[in-house]
Parts: sequence; structure tokens; C-alpha cells
Amino acid sequence: MSDLNRIRQKIDAIVAETAEHHAAALRDSMRKRLVEELNGDLSHAPGSAPTDLLNAAVATIQEATAQTDILKALLDGASHFSLRAALLVVRGNIATGWQARGFADNDSIKTFTTDCSSGLAGRVVDSHTPAGAAAEEFDSSFVQRFGPPTDGNVLLLPLAIKGKVAALVYADGGSNGTPGLDRSAMELLVRTTGLWLEVLSFRKTLPPESVHDTQSIPAAVAAAAAAPAPAPVSAPAKPAAAPAPAEDEVHVKAKKFAKLLVEEIKLYNQDKVNQGRSQKDLYDRLREDIDKSRATYDRRYGQTVTDVDYFTQELIRILADNDRATLGANFRW
Repeated sequence: MSDLNRIRQKIDAIVAETAEHHAAALRDSMRKRLVEELNGDLSHAPGSAPTDLLNAAVATIQEATAQTDILKALLDGASHFSLRAALLVVRGNIATGWQARGFADNDSIKTFTTDCSSGLAGRVVDSHTPAGAAAEEFDSSFVQRFGPPTDGNVLLLPLAIKGKVAALVYADGGSNGTPGLDRSAMELLVRTTGLWLEVLSFRKTLPPESVHDTQSIPAAVAAAAAAPAPAPVSAPAKPAAAPAPAEDEVHVKAKKFAKLLVEEIKLYNQDKVNQGRSQKDLYDRLREDIDKSRATYDRRYGQTVTDVDYFTQELIRILADNDRATLGANFRW
């Protein structure tokens, strides 16, 4: 599963960085970056290899711009990696079926509800983490109504948007005697969907005519996408002075932006990073990328965040592995 983990990390970094400072060209920019990074034309029909199917599923999600289409693409992609899949929208302590794939009667999921304050659903909502368990632990009425999976186990995944679980994705290996469930692929698809829905929230800064209609999306999912993200619990690593409460949000955004810029440098220059750490000349090897990213950071936050240099902090932490000397004698920030 190392390939899936590698793809997951790259997609997370690409989506987050693009959403932050390329909102005006979200879909096209992310599509191009994904194609380049995954070394394949994702617009073509998938081959038989699991990674081909996964690439195609991710591409379909990224190509969708309406929220309903994104969720449908998620379920369509999930059908390659689980024989039965369903999306349930979370409202308060109740999760209600929205759409399903692979069931004898997919439409019947729309009348299904389950308590998500306890059991498997409760654990997933509370932890924001996927979990597998016996089908009965999810909901015994679900098993009676739709039939048990062949191996008796189910996977439940949180569709988190800006730190809030807006929906649950149910998956199992089917009930026809041939179990089939790829947990890693399912996790990546759901995580990608959550990130892309977050990207859509940036469209509120665009002209109204460029924003797609979201009325047909389940209200809880749309609300989660529109809600502000909760602030991180941890404070900046080495602040020169604690920012005033009114400045907290700016500092959080500046630190996140610096982190994304530096992670992008590392993502596309892993060999140079390894060599630079070994030879202690990281800045010389990556001068152009570092200087461009520094300029991007300064244009956005150079005038508003003056008491902490988050960009340099993240260079030292991420690129230099917390050893400033690794950047070399020519690095002077």
C-alpha cells in the first residue's frame, strides 16, 4: 500500500496549496498538477491495475465542480474498491442515507437512518478517523434490511470538511460470497473528496456567476463546506511574541501558507533535499524555488505578519529537518 500512501500525501499537499493561493483557477490548476505528479493521463478510461482505477476515480472527483457531482463521483469511485458503498449525511446525532452503490435496491438507502452518537458511527464521528468493525456494531437494522456482508465486517469513513464530519461513507465487501474491500483506496477517495469540497468553499471569493448551484446538495454537507475551519490547538512553533487575539487568524493562515509552500518545494525536489541535507547546501541547490516561494509568502503576509518569520521557520523544520546549518552558509534569513 506504499503507493497509495504516497499518492495520498501528494494529493493532500497539491490540493491544499492550490486552494490557498490559486482559487481563481482551482480545477484547471489542480488537474494539471495531479496529471504531472501521478505520471498518467487520468482522463482516459482506467486499466485493470488498482492504481489505474484509483487515479481515474480521483480524476473524476477533481473534474467535478458541483458538490452533488463530487459526492456522486466519490460513490462511483468507491464501487471499484468496495462492492457496496453508501453515503449518509450527518445532522446532529442522526445520519441519513443519501445515495448508494452496489445494493440490490440503491434507492432504499434514502429511507435509512442511524444513530451516530454511539457504536461504530459514534467512534468515527468523535475521532474523525475511519474504523472497521462487525456489521452488527454499525447498525443491526441495517444488516437485517440490506443483508450482512460476506465476511461480516464493514468500514465506516468520515467525510470531514473543515474539521467537521458532514457525512459518513459506509463500505463493505458485498454479500454475494466474493468479498472485496480496499481500505486504503477508500480512505484516499474520501479524504480527496473532503479536500475538494473545502476547495469549493474558496469560490465564495469569486464573482457570483462563476459559482455553481449548491441547492441540491444535502444541507449538512453544504453547511460544513461553508463553515470556517476551526483554529489549530497548537501555537506557532517559535513565536517572537504572542499575537493579540484579533491577530490569531492571520497568524494561523500565515503559518499554514508557509508550511504549504515549503512542503511543495520538498515534494517536487526530494532528491535535491536529500543531497542538500547530506552536503549541507540545501539553499544553494534549491535557491530558485526557495526565493520564489519566499516572494510569494512576502506578497501575501510580509506586511501583516511582521513579528514572526513563519516561512524561515518552516524551511528549517521541513527542509532542513530542524538543522539550520543544513541550509548552508549562503542562507541568511
